[in-house]
Amino acid sequence: MTDLKSIKRNKEGMGWSYLVFCLKDDVKLPALHFHHGDSKLLIKCLEKHVVLNESPQDKRILLVNSQNKSLSQSFENLFDESSYGLLQKLKKDPYTVTMGRFSKVTNYIFDSFRLSDPSSQRRPPSEMADFLNDAIPGLKINQQEEPGFEVITRIDLGKQPEVSRREPVSAEEWAKNMDSEGRILNVDYIKQLIFKGGLCHTLRKEAWKFLLGYFPWNSTKEERANLQKRKTDEYFRMKLQWKSVSEEQEKRNSRLRDYRSLIEKDVNRTDRTNKFYEGEDNPGLILLHDILMTYCMYDFDLGYVQGMSDLLSPLLYVMENEVDAFWCFVSYMDQMHQNFEEQMQGMKTQLIQLSTLLRLLDSGFCSYLESQDSGYLYFCFRWLLIRFKREFSFQDILRLWEVMWTELPCQNFHLLLCCAILESEKQQIMDKHYGFNEILKHINELSMKIDVEYILCKAEAISMQMMNCKELPQAVSEILGIESSSVTPDSDTGEDESGAVLSCPTSLYQSVSTPVIAANGTRDSTQQMSETQSLTPA
Repeated sequence: MTDLKSIKRNKEGMGWSYLVFCLKDDVKLPALHFHHGDSKLLIKCLEKHVVLNESPQDKRILLVNSQNKSLSQSFENLFDESSYGLLQKLKKDPYTVTMGRFSKVTNYIFDSFRLSDPSSQRRPPSEMADFLNDAIPGLKINQQEEPGFEVITRIDLGKQPEVSRREPVSAEEWAKNMDSEGRILNVDYIKQLIFKGGLCHTLRKEAWKFLLGYFPWNSTKEERANLQKRKTDEYFRMKLQWKSVSEEQEKRNSRLRDYRSLIEKDVNRTDRTNKFYEGEDNPGLILLHDILMTYCMYDFDLGYVQGMSDLLSPLLYVMENEVDAFWCFVSYMDQMHQNFEEQMQGMKTQLIQLSTLLRLLDSGFCSYLESQDSGYLYFCFRWLLIRFKREFSFQDILRLWEVMWTELPCQNFHLLLCCAILESEKQQIMDKHYGFNEILKHINELSMKIDVEYILCKAEAISMQMMNCKELPQAVSEILGIESSSVTPDSDTGEDESGAVLSCPTSLYQSVSTPVIAANGTRDSTQQMSETQSLTPA
């Protein structure tokens, strides 16, 4: 209590009450939120031990005058020390806690706010959303403060159309679409084929280099060979930079030491059940390590952040070549860079965009999530951070990523994949009246249980729903990359009768027609599902 300087209360009429404790060294502790108006009870309890006076400058601030040193431990015991350490870890390293302990995060939050009296009630689950909001730096979202925020009223999107998928692109189809010098003849068409069916595994080593932008689509075989030679030289020059750093030099370079330490820790636990990376002294692990260390030389400002090994692993598995894997990883990181920046602006933006799309798709479900303190969709954090890498099997991720890399049928298709998964789970979540805890647990337990072909069909059907909407809100059109001239400026007006048009080719839905699995918002028959499973590479 002797360290307590003041207590700041919330402004009346501003939603749930909260208290912020400020210490004498001006350190502010995390806000304590009270959803049922219990903050006054805590104030009364504190008044038994200290004198609280309103500040003349701000009536919301209570100045503390400690009266009894023997009671100084009262405030300290508001937090159990070991549990509070977990809270600090969450603040300092949100990725590790989110990825490694996602299923236990609710317990951490409970334990972090244990009162000194062991018989006291634990913090209500409804307050955990506010804690997550404060605990993940850079992810505090207030949509009202976002530029261009638009209130989306209920719009009838119509029935989700049936969507079918085709067989993966074969080596023969790929070869037929290449001229004698090795140029791709019809880039749009080959992208459409990949979007609708993915690639057979033998093609991935070559086709992924085009999809990721390492190889230009209009390049010849000779031009690509020359490019690889240049890139090989460039790669090994960068690799030599960190390889030639002596132990003495590294002692004076804390950032390089930290990068190396994180990389070594992560590499040893990345996809170890995959034969390509299993066992001790696996050459695949050595290559993972070397590529990530070299990336630190390529982009020293970003360096290495936990989760990047998850993005590299499938690339190295497919390329089976250190140099090609590195440059494909560089291209992928160009897309994913904002996810790993310190301020996490990319994650914040994506969560806001996902909320906007989901509200248009199902405002009732959004309202339910908000009523359970889950409206910020933090349970999708891992999906977005590493593009579903830990939600699908390794082979399914290869399929999912190559489909996303086509950039069809619209911008931010990965957000529609999130919508498709959430819509698929909506009925169970709502019918069973899941609260914050249960929603978090349920979403986490979906890992490795999601059917990739079904979700791809459903996400594509959602994109078609939105494309065909004549009253698409401006915010949604911008997220999906739909031409602004084709949509209504506001969600509640229906003056523009023209349909929304995507900037990418819409012939996608007419030109590729081999059916494998269909989705129209409900799961199809067992026969269709078994056809899907037969497509998955062994």
